[in-house]
Amino acid sequence: MKYFKLIMILLAGIMLVSCDQQSGKSGNETIAVVSDTSSVEELSSLIREDSANAALYHQRALLYLGQEQQNLAMRDMLTAIQLDRENASYMLTLSDIYMSMGLFDNCVEALEKALEIDPENNESMLKLAELNLILKKYKEALQYADKAIDMNRSNPLPYFLKGFTYAEAGDTVSAIKNYLEAIDKDQNYYDAYIQLGFIYSTRGNRLAIDYFNNALNIDPESIEALYALGIFYQESGDAENAISAYNKILVISPGYVYAYYNLGYINLVLLDDYRTATNYFKQVLELDPEYFEAAYNLGYCHELLGEYAQAREMYNRALEVEVNYQRAIDGLNRISGK
Repeated sequence: MKYFKLIMILLAGIMLVSCDQQSGKSGNETIAVVSDTSSVEELSSLIREDSANAALYHQRALLYLGQEQQNLAMRDMLTAIQLDRENASYMLTLSDIYMSMGLFDNCVEALEKALEIDPENNESMLKLAELNLILKKYKEALQYADKAIDMNRSNPLPYFLKGFTYAEAGDTVSAIKNYLEAIDKDQNYYDAYIQLGFIYSTRGNRLAIDYFNNALNIDPESIEALYALGIFYQESGDAENAISAYNKILVISPGYVYAYYNLGYINLVLLDDYRTATNYFKQVLELDPEYFEAAYNLGYCHELLGEYAQAREMYNRALEVEVNYQRAIDGLNRISGK
């Protein structure tokens, strides 16, 4: 039976959220008195009064970027940089805009320019490590992470980036070592616990349970950690604990379709409780009518219960969504004439 398994996904920019300091040289930047909650309209009004103030353009660019208006953000950042060419933090924001647009070469150029302005800029090092990781340039990613560590050995982020890089490159021993280093620097480093859980989960090692639970101690409502825990128990054949994990997800997010799907799978495959399984797969289809695997599994439950008309209906429904879906075709062949 097919069911959803966890996939490790690297989202550009997510890991650098904790870098809340921009250590670039600011030159003689004039800072306007603007609150963190200022609107685009308020900043625009200030810019009309002081059109040579680079900081105002920078602040408005950040607002535009947060609103996913990259072109407007780019316009303001280029203006800010033209007004103040020696501000490394401006180049960092420009790199964020390029990153959000998927312009990786431009992003690298902006970050390298930030380092030209400020060779000791730790955040530029970290962003370059992250960017090279995304581009699967693992050697370069590790080099920049090591430089960031040399600048600040107490920051857990470069160790985490090294761990992720080694994991992506297939060196799980080194990945584990660096994730543990990140945790040593910050006992509440949620992402490091999750990644350690993933590594041990793929090995079938029950240490995964401890790491996922550590993540849940930090964030008790983490669907990511609960789902990972559920998957581990499910693959280990521990139906009771898997069901408990999925039910906790449904308390937090009642519409979480994958929890319903896996509860159906557990009842179908691990518990042979076909009637209960049908209820879960029906719930999946109510939430996602095009979930053809759920339609097939619902059909298979009906087949095992001797309800061939309902089974035929679900197999055909799966084929309506996924033409030539072999399992559904095989199912129809099995019940042909019944």
